[in-house]
Amino acid sequence: MRTKKILIILLLMSFSVSGALAASGTPLPVEMTLEQSVDYALAHSPDLQAAQSEIIRREGTAITARSGLLPQIDVFGEANRTYHDHAYPPASSPQTLRFDDTIYTAGAELKLLVWDFGQTANELTAARERIISAQALKDRRKQEIIYTTAALYLKTLTYDDLMDAAISTRKSLQSLLGQTKELADAGRAVPADVLKISTRLAEIESDMASLEAGRRTSVSQLAAVMGWDGEPPRLKYSPPEDGTFAPPENADALISKAGPRRPDLRSQESEIQAAMHQEIAARRSRWPRAELRASAYEYTAPDPVSSQGNLPPRPDDAVGDWMVGLHISMPLFDSGRRSGQIQTAAAQTDIARASERRLRLDIQKEVRGALADLESAQKRVQATRQSVVQAHEVLRNEKLKYAAGRSVINFVLDAEAALLNHQSLLRQAQRSAYLARLVLKLSVGDIDPAAVAALK
Repeated sequence: MRTKKILIILLLMSFSVSGALAASGTPLPVEMTLEQSVDYALAHSPDLQAAQSEIIRREGTAITARSGLLPQIDVFGEANRTYHDHAYPPASSPQTLRFDDTIYTAGAELKLLVWDFGQTANELTAARERIISAQALKDRRKQEIIYTTAALYLKTLTYDDLMDAAISTRKSLQSLLGQTKELADAGRAVPADVLKISTRLAEIESDMASLEAGRRTSVSQLAAVMGWDGEPPRLKYSPPEDGTFAPPENADALISKAGPRRPDLRSQESEIQAAMHQEIAARRSRWPRAELRASAYEYTAPDPVSSQGNLPPRPDDAVGDWMVGLHISMPLFDSGRRSGQIQTAAAQTDIARASERRLRLDIQKEVRGALADLESAQKRVQATRQSVVQAHEVLRNEKLKYAAGRSVINFVLDAEAALLNHQSLLRQAQRSAYLARLVLKLSVGDIDPAAVAALK
């Protein structure tokens, strides 16, 4: 009766905690598949949000550069008081000539670029190329997020595979322990055999604790990549593939395919174009610059007829002036400022070209390495699958021989350990084969959420 009361209290407490979590808006743990994890990461990853902000920042730079090609209008107002005996408002006609020491001025100025030999236009082109570069980098970052999420997800499932293998071994050892105790009680086995099995069970428990710690770390890393706040999600287990699939294309074909598909390579090509246009703009800064300038001014002053001289100005007393002209400027001496800008822009162009070449070489290396890893993973799957079959047969024979008194417990434990090891190697090889295919797709630039689902 007391046990039933305790169970009822615990059940009510669990309902109350669940209700509190739901009311507070805290998401309850959910079981997520690999595809759902990838979709969540693409929607909530901080790295992708930062990449989008970089695009917005570069768009702002382009808007700033574009403004140099459009009209610029400024308005202003001034109030000046002088201490001269006679102060004439500028542009006053003889009819309105007056003497005053306070003058109010208001006006507007218009500036419009007429010709600068393409300096501003090249700056704008460079800014737009950098926007394209940032967008391509964001696309590449998406691909990396997909791969990283899938890799950590599979790593977590590998821990589950190893835990399952360890649990199976523990059950087998516990069964063997019971049989050995019966044999020892009947005098057909020595008590030391019981101790050896118990020791092996303790080792299995220690291994399972280490695996559980590794799994928790892997899930935490996955949650950080996904941008998951709070308790890490519960992952849905799926068994590993058998590791057999059609071989991919040869390395040369994959490398040629990677060229137009890699977003980071497109980004680097845009960076080269941006650096080249920036260098042109820096060189054109030494050339003349022509601007259309137009100004309109309005002047007024307090009433000069007033004996006190402190009456406010009247609109009818205001006089106006205007000016339109072409302003041409030619840099003469700037203490090396433009020379430094040209040198910096030229060096940036060389850096961008070198980075693009290095990236092409890295792509070749990544594709060839991924292809080699995939072939190796397939061979490991085939080899370990056969070894698991053999290990099962060896363990079965050793158990029969031990039960018949024709073997010792050490051989049984060794066969049990060998089976566990081969099962673990098989599952790891199968997960590695799946991951190797993802790495190959990432190196070619052909990875997306649909590709992750299609490989399963």
